[in-house]
Amino acid sequence: MKLLVFLIAIVLILPVASQGQQVDSELDQVGAEVAAGDFDKAIAALNEIIKKHPDQARAYLLRSNLRMGTDIAGAFADINKAIQLKPAMGEAYYQRATLRYVSNDVAGALKDLDQSIASDFKTSVVYSFRGQLRYQQGDTKGALGDLDESIKINANDPRVYASRGAVLLSLNEFERAYTDLNYLLNWYETEPNKRLAATYPAPGDKELVPAIASSYLNRGVINSSRGNSDAAINDFTKSIRLDAKNGKAYSLRANELVATGDLEAALADVSRAIQLDPLNPTLRVEHGGILTLLGNTEDAQLDFDMVLKADPAVWQKRIDERIEALRKLAGSRQEQ
Repeated sequence: MKLLVFLIAIVLILPVASQGQQVDSELDQVGAEVAAGDFDKAIAALNEIIKKHPDQARAYLLRSNLRMGTDIAGAFADINKAIQLKPAMGEAYYQRATLRYVSNDVAGALKDLDQSIASDFKTSVVYSFRGQLRYQQGDTKGALGDLDESIKINANDPRVYASRGAVLLSLNEFERAYTDLNYLLNWYETEPNKRLAATYPAPGDKELVPAIASSYLNRGVINSSRGNSDAAINDFTKSIRLDAKNGKAYSLRANELVATGDLEAALADVSRAIQLDPLNPTLRVEHGGILTLLGNTEDAQLDFDMVLKADPAVWQKRIDERIEALRKLAGSRQEQ
């Protein structure tokens, strides 16, 4: 339902094309019903408008929007009719892209977003949505171009900075990524944005909070790359507070805790990561490596035995390399 409310807002702020004063007035009334939260009454009114004026594309567009939460097939039928009646209506392609996305048709959603932009519906949210989907499909450079364009159009949307920061990090553009992540996280840490973030929907997204959690994690990675373990631990901790089921955050924090010499806390984090991903052999190696540093070689060997069953030669080499790396990491703070 949160996604639906956002999309309704997008449609309602669009100018209504000239369709006669009567239809304009009736659509304005529908808008008032939607604003009041009475979706059933709004759909009933649209049914009457469409019955009397079956050639009004915007009525189908709005009814499709309202049906998204409960009747996907009906929503598709309406948006396809709107496009049939008015093939150049860019917002209709954007809306159909959201329908295709929630129906797991990413390729179709991308095609509709292309058509939306080609039809001159060049809004920040369209470029942002296409950028996210391109990134999911592995088109990193295309995603970055779209997200850059989105921010040119609207430089104040925190969601887009979360997306672009992740893309830049994947391209190893750490400085630009850090700037974007700081923008988003500074926004989030300013009241009342924490409350707003908990209910901030977007096309293709769920809530803004998961993006915030991911952004803390990503900024922690950058702080780690700079050798700033304390800042990295702080970011990973904030990420975990927002998403306690992200095993990667525990694993990354554990690595930084080793660097600070807090091996017991690092072991607890890796243990939690294993609970979340019990079949991950790399975590078992990490767990055993930390136990080795703590002098508990007996329990460490139990971890190692689990992975050595798969391929003894390959995994023994990885175990030896990881133990050596952990020893160096644990000694780095003393050297400083």
